[in-house]
Amino acid sequence: MSKLCIIGLDGATFTVIDYLVEQKRLPNFSRLMDEGSHGTLLSTAPPLTWPAWASFFTGTNPGKTGAADLFKFRPGTYKLEPMNAGNLHGTPFWSLAGSQGKRVCVYNVPVTYPAVPVNGILISGLDAPGFNDKSIYPLELREKLLEAVPEFRISFENDAKYLVNNHKEPVKEWIRQLKDYLKMEIKVINYLMQLEDWDLFVSVIRSTDIFQHTLWADIEKVIAGEEVSGMEMMRAEAVFACYESIDRELGESWSRWGSDRNLIIMSDHGFGCLRGIVSINRVLAGAGLLKFRPVSSKKRSRSYLVKKLQERLPLETRQRIKRFLGRGGAEERWFSYVDVLVADIDWERTKICSIGGFGCLYVNLKGRDPLGTVSSEEERQEVLAAAETAISELRDPRDGQPMVTRFYRKEDIYHGPLMPEIPDLIVDLRDWAYCTVIGTASDLAAESIIREPTREWKQLAHTGAHRREGILVLHGPDVDHAKLKGAQMVDIAPTALNIIGISASRDYDGQVLEAALSGGRAKQVRETDITDDAVREEHKPAGDTYSDSDEEEIRNRLSDLGYL
Repeated sequence: MSKLCIIGLDGATFTVIDYLVEQKRLPNFSRLMDEGSHGTLLSTAPPLTWPAWASFFTGTNPGKTGAADLFKFRPGTYKLEPMNAGNLHGTPFWSLAGSQGKRVCVYNVPVTYPAVPVNGILISGLDAPGFNDKSIYPLELREKLLEAVPEFRISFENDAKYLVNNHKEPVKEWIRQLKDYLKMEIKVINYLMQLEDWDLFVSVIRSTDIFQHTLWADIEKVIAGEEVSGMEMMRAEAVFACYESIDRELGESWSRWGSDRNLIIMSDHGFGCLRGIVSINRVLAGAGLLKFRPVSSKKRSRSYLVKKLQERLPLETRQRIKRFLGRGGAEERWFSYVDVLVADIDWERTKICSIGGFGCLYVNLKGRDPLGTVSSEEERQEVLAAAETAISELRDPRDGQPMVTRFYRKEDIYHGPLMPEIPDLIVDLRDWAYCTVIGTASDLAAESIIREPTREWKQLAHTGAHRREGILVLHGPDVDHAKLKGAQMVDIAPTALNIIGISASRDYDGQVLEAALSGGRAKQVRETDITDDAVREEHKPAGDTYSDSDEEEIRNRLSDLGYL
């Protein structure tokens, strides 16, 4: 019976891989691509970690998962809650595999907290607030893992703001810390691999994404053959070394463990330059489609001072203060981003607003939203058209060219029962080269609508942003040699199940990638009588996923990683 290993490389891109293959620095990537099948893997729109990984493991689009951004509105409220397994819809393909007796191991995949029971092991990813009892199944593995990997952490604790203000060589120190995190990720994967001869092994390495967000400008210069400084070369080489470390494991530990099984290497999205940050809500306000509540100068200055003080404190000190303050009571909560995200919107006078990092726009609908102002589908379409007109006028001040590549209305690209919960409009700004201001308090600041990336991070500011073009490489006894075209995130779940001998759910939006599979493999799988709904109900997280302190931890992490 065929077995499968999936290695997800968050943000991995052929832009880097092809360059390093040409330089003969990735011999194992080169071999796998030459012998197997490979091609671009198209991410979701927008190409963000949360919706992309959700579509990867459910095989369905955001209209069915409910995940289109980092956050979603809690139904019937203006409360934003982080995406996680508790508010996600759809069944992970490893749960379907486990229901058919397959032994599975899942590590570090985002949007998998809390960890639900599987026929094997599941260790949650980025959305877990910490390595607590709800982030691993079975719980008895926790102490064994910590004994084998004492340095284990759920996420890279990015202390960039503190480093740039307090360290003599912040870039080198940040690179050193991230290299240690990459080593830890690889060590955990190798530990889990040797525990059992898994039928399905799924893991994600996030270091590729983190490296590229900060160091992309240096990579781009080197790949383009431009003249670079010693510092720029050092920064670029840190990213190249990350890919080389992964390539080395492909040729040693992972290939040896999986010599008789199939291998999929894929990413949730690709990467490119970050040209700037855009305040979409300021544009909407200028068009009369959004109204802000006034924020007193006293409150704004107090928030500014708190923010600056946080940046001067090391991560461990901030965490100790947070634990000391507890869950509530104080008017100014040091580590809460709830108000920053939505509190400054005057909902009673707002028709549409932007929430999230990639221009996701929500219409304020009567009958769905508590203070909705848009009463009919006809008016909704009028509001969307007015928003498109206003945003289309954006020009990059550096070249004078239009910034909008295209608009995606949700009904044109999504479908499913959760359509009311996802953004009405997504704006692609210059092929995703711009991110948007997250929150509204900063939209009120006396700054230009188009601004430079996060200035307070200085040398460690983001210079790279996501693109839809990710990577896909397949190799193994059931894989043909082919150049793949048109593969999408939703295709991985049905293809993975097919490889291990299970038919895909009829609810899947993706298709089995038959061109990559040998001997008509996709036509040999028998139907099973298990239903997607039955498996989902059996493995559905119970109760509230996050406590208040858990949610603060997630928001702080997203801020430290540059997403907030």
